[in-house]
Amino acid sequence: MATTIIKKGQPGSRAFFADSYLLHKLHSLSGVLPIGAFMIFHLVANSYALRGEVEFNTTVKVINYAPFVALLEIGVIAIPILFHAIYGMFIVAEMQGPGGNTPHYGYTRNWLYVFQRWSGVVAFAYLIFHTYDTSIMKRILEWQGASHEVAFASISYAAMAYRFTNMWYLAAYIIGITAAAFHLGNGIFNFSIRWGIAIGKQAQQVAAVLGWIIGLGLTLLGAWIAINFSVMGQSYLQKYPSGIQELIKGEAEKMSLKDTGAPKTGEGTFVAPSPANPVL
Repeated sequence: MATTIIKKGQPGSRAFFADSYLLHKLHSLSGVLPIGAFMIFHLVANSYALRGEVEFNTTVKVINYAPFVALLEIGVIAIPILFHAIYGMFIVAEMQGPGGNTPHYGYTRNWLYVFQRWSGVVAFAYLIFHTYDTSIMKRILEWQGASHEVAFASISYAAMAYRFTNMWYLAAYIIGITAAAFHLGNGIFNFSIRWGIAIGKQAQQVAAVLGWIIGLGLTLLGAWIAINFSVMGQSYLQKYPSGIQELIKGEAEKMSLKDTGAPKTGEGTFVAPSPANPVL
């Protein structure tokens, strides 16, 4: 079974550290709640890009203006992800080579155990890049004194679509989201066993099927969003041939003009909350 703790001397074990029953259960739990739930929420929010620029930008603004969003990002997202990733790296270090103990025990669940470990490594590496390229860069622009429009333009629909016109960026995203979706889907099976939810054989089969449905569904949704961004981004690529910095500047100017020239609230037009249009 994939959740069995490998002991010292057993083929496939390096036994670098004594596995903790409590920490391992918390590691399994954190992968589903809150990390898995956040991944689903994040992809559903991004799926508004399939409806258009206005819908995506409005969704992103609503999320960014949520009360105490910085505390939520740190406490509910960053800390659980760091714990899950660091503890997971220790588990990866237990494997004897990249193939773990599959040369000794070539069962399907053992192969899935190995894929679970390496998919986590790939997903975490992509998550670091994706977070830096979007959220952290937005924060850096804000810390440097950039206007609200410039900072938001860096993560707007136009900026994301522009990024995905780069085929390497598109490929990295699809690989990253596939690894993350598999890690979550297969992790749901492991979680259900470790937490005593799926005890019998039939219950474990249901948990496995549910995990695969979630993993495959998230993979397809992520790929659909990415490809849609790539296709729609071609117009921005032609409009801003000098690069994404030109796009951010141009889109920020367009947002600024739209804010200053927008009808007042109450005239039948929704005005998204911003420093220029605060909600009182």
